[in-house]
Amino acid sequence: MERPPGNTVGIVANPLAGKDLRRLTSGATPVSDAVKIGAIRRAVVGAMEGGANRVLISGDRARLGERALAGLRLPRIGEGSGSAVAHAEVLAAHGWHTGRDSQLTAAQFRDQGVGAVIALGGDGTQRDVTKGWRDVPLVPLAVGTNNVFPLQLEATVAGFAAGAMASGWAGVADVTSQAKIIDVTVEGSPQADVALVDVCLVRGSFVGARAVWESASVCEIVAAIAEPDSVGLSAIAAAVAPVRRHEAGAAHVRLGCTPGSESAPGDKRIRAAVMPGSYSDIDIALCERLAFGQPVTLRGPGVLALDGEREIVLGAGERATITVNPDGPHVIDVGAAVAAAQRRRYPFSPAPAGRGDLDGR
Repeated sequence: MERPPGNTVGIVANPLAGKDLRRLTSGATPVSDAVKIGAIRRAVVGAMEGGANRVLISGDRARLGERALAGLRLPRIGEGSGSAVAHAEVLAAHGWHTGRDSQLTAAQFRDQGVGAVIALGGDGTQRDVTKGWRDVPLVPLAVGTNNVFPLQLEATVAGFAAGAMASGWAGVADVTSQAKIIDVTVEGSPQADVALVDVCLVRGSFVGARAVWESASVCEIVAAIAEPDSVGLSAIAAAVAPVRRHEAGAAHVRLGCTPGSESAPGDKRIRAAVMPGSYSDIDIALCERLAFGQPVTLRGPGVLALDGEREIVLGAGERATITVNPDGPHVIDVGAAVAAAQRRRYPFSPAPAGRGDLDGR
């Protein structure tokens, strides 16, 4: 079988994903290191089967990458005397022990010409990767607490799809779609940020544990993805103004707790799954659909939570502009990428109807 020239696949594995405070306050099960290590191993095998000759893995203090590669037998690439063992390595850890590690690793992948990235984590991890590389060719694997943006996929075929993309067995235009992204700017400040699922204004004046687990503290939501089968803060928007991930635009919801809102408690009350294993009563004051580029202003005091994690403190009178745009990461359609690669690897002509046996009988 002729193998394409090959390229590099990057893997970001967040050791903190699936272990935040929401796991203690809900019915969700923490995601162990063993689960992540197994997923990394399978993704490496899949990536090389999909055509990649090299895999780079993010480094971290839990040594997930090193533990995944221990004892893993890598395939040989090429034929005869020109063959060589495929290469996999773990990059040096950046040492922040926060989402900044994923951000810096993604930027490093971009600068090294990585052809596709697999990110193991929840919404926060996917956001961190996108902060480092805005239009990253991405396979987002769900192993976090909130998993609205990433997908529930088997790591073996996710790796194959990334390898097919990196090696050229699958083309960008044929097997990717560009995701929405939420741009956040703070008035009078150089501070800017992004989110992939939602931006929420939360009551309070500090970041603290970062994860938002009390729906009563949420005052306003702008959601790029608000699908009815989601769990998290975007589920609030999904109950009254649903918007699919591939649908243009976004949703804007103002809750009854918002200062100056005209809604009284219980006026328009819904229930939503704001955490795994937990439903909450929510009072809605306003819901509307937003077009791409249509700005929403969120006013302090409060804290902006990006994809479920507190990030930006707004003082009294401070304002942030939230805009949803269509130029986020290029998300790889795993099924389409695998099918495209297999068509090139095995160019069989389908038999006519009624003559499907390979031997022609």
